[in-house]
Amino acid sequence: MSNLAPSAFRQALRAYPRRCASIRPAAPRTAAARRCYTSESKPARAQSSVDLDVDVAIKTGQRPFAEQTGIRPHNVTVPGTAVDSDAMMGPSTGILKQATVLDQGNRPIYLDMQATTPTDPRVLDAMLPFLTGLYGNPHSRTHAYGWETEKATEQAREHVAKLIGADPKEIIFTSGATESNNMSIKGVAKFFGRSGKKKHIITSQTEHKCVLDSCRHLQDEGFEVTYLPVQSNGLIDLKDLEAAIRPETALVSIMTVNNEIGVIQPVKEIGALCRSKRVFFHTDAAQAVGKIPIDVNEWNVDLLSISGHKIYGPKGIGACYVRRRPRVRIDPIITGGGQERGLRSGTLAPHLAVGIGEACRIAKEEMEVREKLLLSSI
Repeated sequence: MSNLAPSAFRQALRAYPRRCASIRPAAPRTAAARRCYTSESKPARAQSSVDLDVDVAIKTGQRPFAEQTGIRPHNVTVPGTAVDSDAMMGPSTGILKQATVLDQGNRPIYLDMQATTPTDPRVLDAMLPFLTGLYGNPHSRTHAYGWETEKATEQAREHVAKLIGADPKEIIFTSGATESNNMSIKGVAKFFGRSGKKKHIITSQTEHKCVLDSCRHLQDEGFEVTYLPVQSNGLIDLKDLEAAIRPETALVSIMTVNNEIGVIQPVKEIGALCRSKRVFFHTDAAQAVGKIPIDVNEWNVDLLSISGHKIYGPKGIGACYVRRRPRVRIDPIITGGGQERGLRSGTLAPHLAVGIGEACRIAKEEMEVREKLLLSSI
């Protein structure tokens, strides 16, 4: 009995697929269309007779994914209204209201905007294609998947540059403002520290912790750091800064807007002073970008740090402005494949780059309107 049972069971299993096949309608066989892409920057190649619309393909692939995820806005009625959440998700709706639509008002009001901001729905929309269909490595230069993501990341770089009045070639993508600050301070220090002639850094006592810790790290390596005090109004005294600069000073690092008390340092005057003394000037502008107009050339800034999640963009992405003329000499902190002009190696995440680029584009367009709106409500 024990020998017959397994044999009969196996025979039944073999027969089952045949019975199912006899009642299952045959699926029509269609030839898969070949993916084609025409690069604006690459030489023309032989194309297939069938051209695929990339945008249509992406949306088609996203539809089943969207149908399987979470509560959708059109299924949720906004408390206290007769409309569904779709009506609350337009660009004209406040970002905070959009971010709290689906929680039915059960969470407290979010007021910690200096720590992080909610992601703008328009930023998320721009990012989604690069989490689904457009997944190519932007550093791959031999096929369409790489070309399309490279084009998107370079467009994002242009948006970041326009927001601060820079050239796109001067924008280096990083993981955030903390990395940008580390790269700026340690990079300049290590370049000049090799000669042993310029081993002096100047900063203020009220900088962000990542700046202060970077300076303490350099002190452990033999650099000298001057920590300028601030006045009762939170600003540094330009006379103290001028007195602290000496021939062996390599860098001055003063933040643009303080992340706790919100004071705006006289960055333009600091930049002019540093330029006249032939000293590089770095500013942590994480709390300033997108809030106040910035022109790195007018300010005489040599290095500037940017955070994506402070301007309604995604977390995990930032940027560092590194001046090209006059050229800032800086050693890379992360080495490897030589990406980002050799200053920050590692494969760039296209969806994050696109996210910060879109956030900067929106900030550039809406900064003046938001400022007037805030002033009118005071």
